[in-house]
Amino acid sequence: MERQRAESTFTIISKVKNSPNVNTAVKWLTSNKLLIFILLSVVFGVILGLILRPLNLSSDTITLISYPGDLFLRTLKLMVLPFIISCLIIGAANLDISKNGNVAVRTIVYFVLTSVFNVCLGLTLGLLVHPGSPDLRLANTTTFSGPKKMNVMDGFLDMGKNLLPENLFQATIQQTLTEYETVMGENNTKTLKKVVKYKDGTNTLGIIFFCLIFGTVLGTMGERKRPVLNFFTVTYEVMQKILTGVIWFTPIGVASVICGKIITLSQLTTTLVQLSLFIATTVGGFLFYQLIVIQVIYFVIVKKSPWPYYVSLGPALATAFATASKSASLPITFKVLDEKLKMNPKITKFVLPIGTINMDGSALYLSVALLFLAQINNLQLGIGEIFTIGLACTAASMSSAAIPSAAIVLVVMLCSVINIPTEDVSLLFAVDWLVDRFRTMNNLIGDCYTVAIVQHLSKEELEQDDEKEAEEAHVNGTFVMQEQEQNAQTNQSFSTNTPV
Repeated sequence: MERQRAESTFTIISKVKNSPNVNTAVKWLTSNKLLIFILLSVVFGVILGLILRPLNLSSDTITLISYPGDLFLRTLKLMVLPFIISCLIIGAANLDISKNGNVAVRTIVYFVLTSVFNVCLGLTLGLLVHPGSPDLRLANTTTFSGPKKMNVMDGFLDMGKNLLPENLFQATIQQTLTEYETVMGENNTKTLKKVVKYKDGTNTLGIIFFCLIFGTVLGTMGERKRPVLNFFTVTYEVMQKILTGVIWFTPIGVASVICGKIITLSQLTTTLVQLSLFIATTVGGFLFYQLIVIQVIYFVIVKKSPWPYYVSLGPALATAFATASKSASLPITFKVLDEKLKMNPKITKFVLPIGTINMDGSALYLSVALLFLAQINNLQLGIGEIFTIGLACTAASMSSAAIPSAAIVLVVMLCSVINIPTEDVSLLFAVDWLVDRFRTMNNLIGDCYTVAIVQHLSKEELEQDDEKEAEEAHVNGTFVMQEQEQNAQTNQSFSTNTPV
């Protein structure tokens, strides 16, 4: 009897193991284990942070809790520049933009259109929801120590100056910024003087432009390009191997970053309640674009279900959410698109690095933030002011740095566009840590979907490139074989005619 029960139990277990649904679930869990670990680490970091907040831990203890996350972020940021430089040069050289300029045009046009759409979406939500109220102005608002003034022309001029840096090495650590300083004039009158300065931060725009030009010219040099191209290809492969080891520390780093951030926040509940409508407007806009708009665009253009593609981006999006930096998540994004989704490396190496100018989330956030600040100051905005805000936010978002809380600096600069007091921006500081994470996810997902859409629209060009490369490889292989045969015949003839 017991033997029959054992056999029956074994039979049931075998049927369950061999069930197609179980096999599918196991296969999915195996292929997405990194995503599962990262999501679990996010939940763990939030719960641990909420548990430790009431304990009033010392600054040294908080530093130790945040230390693994800090090391993880530093490691990812360390890899960004080698990734961008090697990817752009390889992508531009292999793509041969001189013959496939349509790929570059499609990418830039798509970036601009999505940025404009997000600005319009942000303005629409800000006007409809009206998240700002004069009652939100606090007596303890503080003055921001950053740039005091900005106009649309300065934004475009700074973009051009950063596009063409004076020194390529300086561009790795500094970028150009126009500021207005207060100077004393005659009769002790204060005037604003425009000053062009350098501020700390990688001038990614200038590096991207230089690498694109370098790679494009390199791609036109025929066989002479091979040694240089091989060098950057090996560099990229080395960075990928380093990433393979680093990536498994992502759950630890993510949990550390989020836990440390939650512990250090002051008046967490109060600020979330006071600015709940602003948070709901911005995060709602991010989710609407991320879950509906971008998916519809993908379905209409690519003509496939977007959800498998979206779910596969999980590790990259989770890293972007945790680090609040698109640049920091760039190495993992490459790994997901190249290895998991099998996207064309020519497109990923070209689109992702220049995604610095594609800040869909920042474009939406800036427009909502400016309307919010105008509303709490009871400013009546007409069509002209709204149009000015839209134009300024579009230009500013495309020149935003891919670093945590970069958009909050742009908000301060954009306040001068419609004469909003910069002191009120301090209201946004308390919630920017949360909003910035959703904003970064939108910035990243815009790049990832650009890869899929541009690859689909450029299918014919890519196929022609592959055929051409196959023909060149065949011709070169045949030439090498003929050369080897001739050398063998020469050596044989030489050995035969040489006296012993």
